Amino acid sequence: MKKFVYFILISFFLHACANEHEFGVSNEEDEEMLKFPVMKAEPIPDHYIIVFNEDRISFRMDADDLEGTERLMVKEVEDFLKTHRVDPESVQHIYSIALPGFSAKVNAERLPDLLVDPKVKYIEQDRRGELGPFQVLKRPGQEEEQIVTTQVIPWGVARAGGPFTYRGRHSVFVLDTGIDLAHPDLNVDDKKGFDAYNSKKKDYDLNDEHGHGTHVAGTIGALDNHFGVVGVAAGVPVVPVKIFTGPRAEYTYSGLIAGINHVGVRGIPGDVANLSFGGFDDSRALDEAVLRVSEKRRIWMVIAAGNSGLPATSFSPARVNGPFTITVSAFQIGDRFASFSHFGFPVKFSAPGVNVRSTWTNNRYVNSSGTSMAAPHVSGIRVLGEIEKDGYVLNHPIPENPDPIAVRR
Repeated sequence: MKKFVYFILISFFLHACANEHEFGVSNEEDEEMLKFPVMKAEPIPDHYIIVFNEDRISFRMDADDLEGTERLMVKEVEDFLKTHRVDPESVQHIYSIALPGFSAKVNAERLPDLLVDPKVKYIEQDRRGELGPFQVLKRPGQEEEQIVTTQVIPWGVARAGGPFTYRGRHSVFVLDTGIDLAHPDLNVDDKKGFDAYNSKKKDYDLNDEHGHGTHVAGTIGALDNHFGVVGVAAGVPVVPVKIFTGPRAEYTYSGLIAGINHVGVRGIPGDVANLSFGGFDDSRALDEAVLRVSEKRRIWMVIAAGNSGLPATSFSPARVNGPFTITVSAFQIGDRFASFSHFGFPVKFSAPGVNVRSTWTNNRYVNSSGTSMAAPHVSGIRVLGEIEKDGYVLNHPIPENPDPIAVRR
C-alpha cells in the first residue's frame, strides 16, 4: 500500500489581552509573534479505511432514508468481512452517508485479497496524531479573563457585520475538540453531539478538554447577554462533534470521517458544519467524505484554509470544492491578509483570524489566531443566510485575485 505523509496545520497559538478594547494585531511585531508548529500524523500499523464502489454494493444508498441506509451498510460490511474471513470485532467505524465503507484493523498481508474484490474502490491507511496543548502567549501582566460583567464585541464579529441574534431552526456542528458544555455564554446542543472515540453513546465525552472547540463555538454563536463576548449568530445552537480527544487533542483519520458521517446523519439541509482543520496534507477519503455529505445533505461545510502560508489546493480538506463547501482564509485588523494563511483556489472568502477573542474552557475568555478562528466567522454568517462581500483583503499573495471579505449586512 502506498503510505501518505500527513501534516496537521491547524492553529493553536494564542495571545490574551489585558484590555477589553485590544482585539486586533496593531503592528508588524505582533504579527511576528504568530508561530504555527507543523505536526506529522503517523501511519497506524494494520489500520485501514476501506471504501466500497457504490455501484457494487447490494443496495441503493438513499440520502432521504438515513436509518435504512445505515442499517443496510452494517449488513454490507458484515457480509464483506465474512467473505474475506476478517474478524468483525476489528471494525472501528462503519460509514454510510459520508462514505460507503468502514475502518478496521486488518493484517497488511490481507490487503491484496481485499483490493481485488470488485466491491472495493480503494483502501487508505489510517493515521493518528495530536494537536498538542493550546499554547497561550501572554504579555507581562496579562491574565486570562474569567466572566466579566461587561460584554464586548470582538473585532472580528464587528468586521463580519455582527452581532446578529439567531432565531432560526438550524444548528452549527462544531467538528473539533468538543465544547465546554457548562460555559454560560454558549447555547450547546449536546443531544445531537457525537464522540468519535467512544462507540457507545452512553460513554460519549463531549466536554472540551483542550479549548480549541470552545473558542470556535464562541465566535460562531456566543450569547448576546451582559457578560463575556458575543458571537456572529448570537445564541445559535452549537453541536459538539468530538473528533479530537483529550488535553493533547489526539485524532485519527477514521475518527475525523466518523464525525463528518455523523453530521450527515443528524444534520438537516441548511445546517452548517465548522471544520477548523483544513491543513492536512493528503487524504482522499477525508476529502470525499466532506464533499459527499455537503452535496447529498445540502449541509454547508465551512473549512479553515490552513496556516503554513502555502496554496490551499494542496491540503485536505481545504482543497475540497463543491457547491456547499466554503474554504476560508484569514486576515488581521486593517483587512491585511495574514501571512500564515493558506491562499488560492478553492478559498472562497476571507475572515478575521488574528488575535480573535472568544470563549474558553472553565468560563474563561482568551485570544487566538489562525484560519481556525477565521472559519467560525463565516459559519456564523452562513447559518444566518447568504454571505455577502465587503471589499477584498490587502497584500494578498495573489494580487490579481485577492479573497473577498465575508460579511452579513
